[in-house]
Amino acid sequence: MTAKLYPYITFINAKEAMAYYKEVFGATNISRLPVSEDQAEYYGMMPSNLEDTTYHGEFEVAGTKILCSDAFMAEPQPSSLISILLDFDSNDTDDTKIAEDLFNKVTESDTVRVILPYSPQANGDRMGQFVDHYGITWVIRVGERIE
Repeated sequence: MTAKLYPYITFINAKEAMAYYKEVFGATNISRLPVSEDQAEYYGMMPSNLEDTTYHGEFEVAGTKILCSDAFMAEPQPSSLISILLDFDSNDTDDTKIAEDLFNKVTESDTVRVILPYSPQANGDRMGQFVDHYGITWVIRVGERIE
């Protein structure tokens, strides 16, 4: 058996965050389940505006599935301890273009802080890194596939 690893991000407002990732990152395959009345009662939430809440959400950035929800138990805390790495194959010209276009699109939005401009690295890879509007660190890497 092989487990799959997915980033799971909690937001104060996941519905709003998914709209941000769609607009700025070009996220696709967006789906969202709002909190039901029973779930709201369980979490001690007011039952008003449940349609604006997110019990579970999914979206894809460059073909990578990312899961999310609203933070029900406590205020989410940004951390630089974990980054999302989008790894592209340097032997695939489509991958190379997608990576560069994604980095350019996101960084041109003025909603991120660039840590490392997308550029060649000493090991032959190309890489860029930024922190998005929600404090999530993203690394865009083009190189030999990490398996």
